[in-house]
Amino acid sequence: MWAQASTPKRRGALSASSLCLPPLSCPFHVIMHIHGHGEPLGVENYGLKNGVCLCSLFHLKFESLGLNETHGANFHFLQSPVRGDNTEIIVDTGMVPPGEEDASFPPLKSEDSGIGLSASSPELSEHLRVPRVSPEKDDVWKKGGSMQRTLLCIQELIANFAHKNIFGVQPLASGEEAKSEEHAGPRDEGRTRGVEASDLSRKNSWEAKPISVPQFKQMLSDLFTVRGSPFKMKSTESPSPLPSSPGRRTKEEWTVDQVVVDLGSSRESCREAFAAACHLLLDCATFPVYLSQEETERLCDTLFRLPGAGDPSFPSWLKSLMTICCCVTDCYLQNVAISTLLEVINHSQSLALVIEDKMKRYKSSGHNPFFGRLQMVTVPPIAPGVLKVVAEKTDFYQRVARVLWNQLNKETREHHITSVELFYRLHCLAPSANICEDIICHALLDPDKGTRLEALFRFSVIWHLTREIQGSRVTSHNRSFDSSLGVSLFVVLDSLACTDGAIGAAAQGWLVRALSLGDVARILEPVLLLLLQPKTQRTSIHCLKQENSADWHRWINRKQTSFKEAWGAPELQEGGSEDNAPLSQLTTVDREAIWAEVEKEPEKGPPDCMLAEEDLPCYADLLDQTAGGAADSSEHTESADTSSGPTDSENTSTFSSPSHDPQELSSGERCCVPISAVARAHPRQAAGLKSNAKLSLTRVDSDKTQASESLSSDEEADAELQALTAARLLKQERERRETIEALFKHILLYLQPYDSRRVLYAFSVLEAVLKTNPKEFVEAVSRTSMDTSSTAHLNLISNLLARHQEALSGQSFYGKLQTQAPNVCPHSLLIELLTYLCLSFLRSYYPCYLKVSHRDLLGNRDVQVKSVEVLIRLMTQLVSVAKSAEGRNVEFIHSLLQRCRVQEFVLLSLSASMYTSQKRYGLATAERGRVLREDGFFEERLINLGQDQIWSEHPLQIELLKLLQVLIVLEHHLGQVLEEAEHPPDLSLEWRRALNFQQAISAMQYVQPHPLTSQGLLVAAVVRGLQPAYGYGMHPAWVSLVTHSLPYFGKSLGWTVTPFLVQICKNLDELVRQYESESVKLSVSITSKRENVSPDYPLTLLEGLTTISHFCLLEQPNHNKKATAVSDPTNLKNAKNAILEELPRIVNTMALLWNVLRKEETQKRPVDLLGATKGSSSVYFKTTKTIRQKILDFLNPLTAHLGVQLTAAVAAVWSRKKVKRHSKTKIVPAASTSQLTLVDLICALSTLQTDTVLHLVKEVVKRPPQVRGDEKSPLVDVPVLQFCYAFIQRLPVTALQENFPSLLGVLKESVQLNLAPPGYFLLLSMLNDFVTRTPNLESKKDQRDLQEVTQKIIDAVGNIAGSSLEQTSWLSRNLEVKAQPQISLEESDAEEDLHDAATAASAMVSSSAPSVYSVQALSLLAEVLASLLDMVYRSDEKEKAVPLISRLLYYVFPYLRNHSAYNTPSFRAGSQLLSSLSGYAYTKRAWKKEVLELFLDPAFFQMDTSCVHWKSIIDHLLTHEKAMFKDLMNMQSSSLKLFSSFEQKAMLLKRQAFAVFSGELDQYHLYLPLIQERLTDNLRVGQTSIVAAQMFLFFRVLLLRISPQHLTSLWPIMVSELIQTFIQLEEDLKEDDESLRNGNKVNRMKVAVSDGNGPSGGELPQSELILYLSACKFLDTALSFPPDKMPLFQIYRWAFVPEVDTEGPACPSDLEENHQEYKPHIVRILELLKLKYGEISSSDEISMKSELPLLRQRSLSSIRQLMPFFTTLNCAFKSQSKLPADTRAPPLFEFPVEETPRVLKQLEECVEYDFLEHLEC
Repeated sequence: MWAQASTPKRRGALSASSLCLPPLSCPFHVIMHIHGHGEPLGVENYGLKNGVCLCSLFHLKFESLGLNETHGANFHFLQSPVRGDNTEIIVDTGMVPPGEEDASFPPLKSEDSGIGLSASSPELSEHLRVPRVSPEKDDVWKKGGSMQRTLLCIQELIANFAHKNIFGVQPLASGEEAKSEEHAGPRDEGRTRGVEASDLSRKNSWEAKPISVPQFKQMLSDLFTVRGSPFKMKSTESPSPLPSSPGRRTKEEWTVDQVVVDLGSSRESCREAFAAACHLLLDCATFPVYLSQEETERLCDTLFRLPGAGDPSFPSWLKSLMTICCCVTDCYLQNVAISTLLEVINHSQSLALVIEDKMKRYKSSGHNPFFGRLQMVTVPPIAPGVLKVVAEKTDFYQRVARVLWNQLNKETREHHITSVELFYRLHCLAPSANICEDIICHALLDPDKGTRLEALFRFSVIWHLTREIQGSRVTSHNRSFDSSLGVSLFVVLDSLACTDGAIGAAAQGWLVRALSLGDVARILEPVLLLLLQPKTQRTSIHCLKQENSADWHRWINRKQTSFKEAWGAPELQEGGSEDNAPLSQLTTVDREAIWAEVEKEPEKGPPDCMLAEEDLPCYADLLDQTAGGAADSSEHTESADTSSGPTDSENTSTFSSPSHDPQELSSGERCCVPISAVARAHPRQAAGLKSNAKLSLTRVDSDKTQASESLSSDEEADAELQALTAARLLKQERERRETIEALFKHILLYLQPYDSRRVLYAFSVLEAVLKTNPKEFVEAVSRTSMDTSSTAHLNLISNLLARHQEALSGQSFYGKLQTQAPNVCPHSLLIELLTYLCLSFLRSYYPCYLKVSHRDLLGNRDVQVKSVEVLIRLMTQLVSVAKSAEGRNVEFIHSLLQRCRVQEFVLLSLSASMYTSQKRYGLATAERGRVLREDGFFEERLINLGQDQIWSEHPLQIELLKLLQVLIVLEHHLGQVLEEAEHPPDLSLEWRRALNFQQAISAMQYVQPHPLTSQGLLVAAVVRGLQPAYGYGMHPAWVSLVTHSLPYFGKSLGWTVTPFLVQICKNLDELVRQYESESVKLSVSITSKRENVSPDYPLTLLEGLTTISHFCLLEQPNHNKKATAVSDPTNLKNAKNAILEELPRIVNTMALLWNVLRKEETQKRPVDLLGATKGSSSVYFKTTKTIRQKILDFLNPLTAHLGVQLTAAVAAVWSRKKVKRHSKTKIVPAASTSQLTLVDLICALSTLQTDTVLHLVKEVVKRPPQVRGDEKSPLVDVPVLQFCYAFIQRLPVTALQENFPSLLGVLKESVQLNLAPPGYFLLLSMLNDFVTRTPNLESKKDQRDLQEVTQKIIDAVGNIAGSSLEQTSWLSRNLEVKAQPQISLEESDAEEDLHDAATAASAMVSSSAPSVYSVQALSLLAEVLASLLDMVYRSDEKEKAVPLISRLLYYVFPYLRNHSAYNTPSFRAGSQLLSSLSGYAYTKRAWKKEVLELFLDPAFFQMDTSCVHWKSIIDHLLTHEKAMFKDLMNMQSSSLKLFSSFEQKAMLLKRQAFAVFSGELDQYHLYLPLIQERLTDNLRVGQTSIVAAQMFLFFRVLLLRISPQHLTSLWPIMVSELIQTFIQLEEDLKEDDESLRNGNKVNRMKVAVSDGNGPSGGELPQSELILYLSACKFLDTALSFPPDKMPLFQIYRWAFVPEVDTEGPACPSDLEENHQEYKPHIVRILELLKLKYGEISSSDEISMKSELPLLRQRSLSSIRQLMPFFTTLNCAFKSQSKLPADTRAPPLFEFPVEETPRVLKQLEECVEYDFLEHLEC
């Protein structure tokens, strides 16, 4: 190994071993022969006498230098060498002591000045006793002396040797060259040694041809011309030759790959001779010469002059060596030539630097210590001008690099070490550091696959062979080889992800080997330099808040000043034109530039004065101190314009006032900004100031007026309320501020824009390595420390890292770094450094005061995302490490996470990003006015979060959730190992853990020692994650996080997943609402308009719901893939209970979705191309089959273990889906559409058979679980029976029959329970549904069971029916109705009633039960009981039902005996029940006696429309008992004793009439003689008006119930009685008229009966009015019948109604003289009424319809009310046929009536209505 010539230790050392040359002796006689003392030597003679001559040369050299034996003793090792010895010849001439230099000279800056100084320093010459050279002595060391001639001879020797023995041409004399050049021509073409152009893929394919000297010289001159990249196609045009090249170009083109010389058989001896010559050249090149001052100056002019055309300063030996370097196939010769030439170039560069520096110092100082004296100078072998031409005008370095690169192939393995060392040397000496790198990169990026694979092999050779070189020689200030490999290293690392498998495998093979050999620091160094570039310096937001305002603004100015200084370019030009920058521009890091930049001390920026937010409350004080304030501000007025852009984060104009550009205001203006501007900028604080002032003014005012007046209590209360409100608002504001501070405390702020693409590339490289070889990489970075003493690569890294740490604490990034111990590096391991850097980029934002482009903001966001992706891969690998469960590994990972605070920063970053999304959502949805008033806190105004849409934060959040998922798993494995290591659990320890968990789970900031799953921040984020405010695009990621982390949540499982499931349900419900609103073309919600939601969104939510629910609710099987992380049973149980509480919520969502699917399926039809298809346009429910299957997949597994809970949840949902409108007469309301959807859903579950459902219903009814949430319906026993009833109704008859035992079990179990009344109603309804739909049961046992359960259910419902009854006395069995209002079915809302029922959790059937249940029970029994019993009890078993009916009617008859108004609902329901039961003859034993009693009860007719039921009851009574009607007709009124004496006959007559009325037409016509006899008996005895009125009612009943042909014998009685009554009315009207004139006169026909309704004021008594109204109604009824239905009455009609208009003109011939005209009774009565009351007026008219029957009223208050009736009849039947058509009046009503059924029905209703009496109050 050999070292750089620039290293201080080895300066000037030129040795065979250090130059990769063998220790060959140098034949001195060769030199003498060249001087003319011998014959020309052949190649074979060069190897003679090696041993002696080399020593002679060196002894000559040192003796000539004047060194005596004592000095020469230092070279005792120079023995006679043999071939192969590693002889080392070192000339160490020392250094010039700094103190001996002239003080006026500045110190030397050259890198390598040892050789020149040692050779030219007079002080050193004195010290070494070097003899002064005088003209008298030998001129060995003078210019042109023997030593200089020796060097020239050696150079000529090399040139001639190369021409003759390597190139194979004879050198010509100078004069002959031109001649041969001119006349070469065609005659030499045959001997020309050239090569045809060959393909690039053929390496080193040569043909040796003869070549002439002129052609060869022309080739040499053309060889190193400027040719651009050595990798261009060979057909490119050759550039012009060098200025120094003599002659002109030949026509033959050639390149370095086509020039070759074959040494033939003399190869070995040629190598030895050439190596010996090169040794001599290097030795002689160090010989000094003594020059005078003029010669020295002339030398300098010559050296630094560029060679011109034909200038001999471009020496032939140099051309020869350059040619050998590039054009010889022999690798040995090439390496010797390259090594020699590189050493000579290095030597020449060093000497030139020294000479140039010395001459500059002499000229600048004007003093030359060698003035007038000789000075010893070592002349550079190659002039600097020539070197400059070689570097700038030729591609020599590129060609040499290509040669060395090509030597790294597999055929020349023995030369690899030498080639790599030379390659490294070339890299250090090349004018550009990119020369070697370009060679490697172009090969690695070659489109040919074979070339790329070969390049990867060669790269690995270079990489591994430079490991030791790098370790021993690299310092941070020198050009390291790894730095030159930086870009190519990145290319290789990029190949890891190559799509070509072979290339990727090759790159991976190199990477794994390099990592295993400890090269991770070498690999990571360029990556870390990209990540630690100075532009990424940042400060913490906490640091900003700690400083006060003035210091903070001064700090910003200082920072920005140093930025401008350091970077010298406007910040906004960053990244503008670099979009298409090549890879090298992104990845090249100039280490020297970084060192120079960071160590330069920045200038102090001028201070600044600004108004900060904290100073606002004290602003009034500042205004008072105007003098001081003005002075302070005037001092710093000019400072604002020096800063770049707005520098104040809290400045009024920066954030709040868009009308002012912050750059337009100087700092002085900002300091003196008026208070109005402050108020505009900070409305909240300005309002606070005003409110404070207002409060103080109010206080002063109240103090002033306290003596005279006091505040009223109302005002005090208002003031107190205001104070409380203000205090509450202040508290809310403070809490919000604390929350924001906690959210943003981790944020770091960049101090300037940086190139995000470089950072992104660095992260992508790390990601590629972690993706392909995570295990090896993580192992390597875990064991590699940041110890710079052992790893020189990390010097700059460590320095930059320390500067970043200082910048975080608010100090300057640049300047002198504070010294610290090497082991105090903040991140000891590379893995820790990588984690820290990823987190730093994640936490970093641009501040608002920094002007950055939108591209910069987007770039920073991309960097954040990429940093999280790298962290994910890193932590994923750590999970696999932790799984191995080695304690050392676990401790290491645990400390790594703790030191880097990974979980805290990730969680805070997620929370801050979610807060940003929520704020953007609020801005997007809020009104404009409210947005303008929104003013954020300090952190929000300081951090530039961008103004993008809500989903711009989603990429970062998605990656953060993936990282959280990995961290949760990692923490779990770490915790498992730590728990295993702990001692057995202690009770107090467990209690303390539980307490700590409660504190952590409820905290809104990160609590340090607890795992992620116990952090309240994470739980809050999960709970909020699915809210629309955070964007629908995030929901799949949240679902993924929760589902994958389920086994690791631990204690927080229930806390986390339950609200998450609820939010899933809310989101699905929102989709359903959106679907329904779209289907009816309503407005869609704002969120769905603003954000595109994926069509499979419902599927994502359903899958998440299924996974979470099944994990928590179902027992995990052993073969579950997550069995490695099964949660604690206690935690699972708690989570299970929490989810079960929300199960109704989940079932409700499933039902909503199911309903939508049903609608979608019914709407599906062939696609309408014109878009006319109706229905919703929602895309979320088009895949109905998939969604349906997802719902079933969710519910089916739950039925096995959680069938009872699921059924209870269904019942709870059922109870909430109220029927909005239902039939009010239905006691068990019909199921609504949404409730039927629930039934559909349950029926669709394949795991729930019918008997299973019925069994689950029974279990729920037996032990109804408490349902949380809805306070009104805590129990689900009644709703589950409602569901069961609807479920049974859907079953076909066969299924009902098959599942009778299950149904019987439900009924039997349920009836024994203490259900609410509606529950028993449902049992009865289910029983009735089963009995009515299925045929009789064949099994007698089943029949008995059915009868048994029927009796129990009816008894239970009967008890409910009697719930409104009470005992008349303590020991009495008699019951009476409670005097309380009852709710009729028409007035009640059955749903509300059922709701009330469920509210009473332990509602007993007792006297306190609401009356609505008794009414409903009676009504339900009336509906179903009679038919139910008829089918349950067969014909031979009917008698068994009578005791049951008797028990039931025991509760019914008390209601029927009570005719009070409040009992009307129960009376009606009881009547209906009795009516239905009495229809069956076998039941009469249970009710016959009581019904007869009720019929004869004085209050019997006190009822309302229940009469229709009583008609059937009485009809059944008289039908079932054949003699009952006859007995009733023969009954004597005196024997009843039920009525008062004057009413008995009338009331008996009314009941007899009702008995006939309750029958069918002609049912009692056989009893007509008996009826006629009873009527005649009443007429014989002196009857009263009441009896007469009832008789007319009986007449009307007979007209309706007896056919006309059977009524013939009764018509004379009825007509005569009617005539008698009208005559009496006429007499009464006349008497009244006379009594008014003549006084009172008693009507002798009237029986004086005092009925309490005596006449008053000339009016008729009430009893008379009842009689006259009854008589008129009879006439009205008779007239209403169609003439064909009542033919006999038409004979008598003329006596009552005028049929001829007697008032009109009549012909005399029609009337006989002296004949008095007959007036019908109606006319006479009407005349009397008109005489008494005058003409009828509109006010006297009663409501009378213009159709028959005319009379509808039930009572009269005055006889005048009958005038419209008489008036109508007076003109209604008059014949108008003889009148002219134009004088006819329109008919008042239709007669004869055509609609006979309608008239008969109305007559029925009128008669029925007239039977009824007023109810008791």
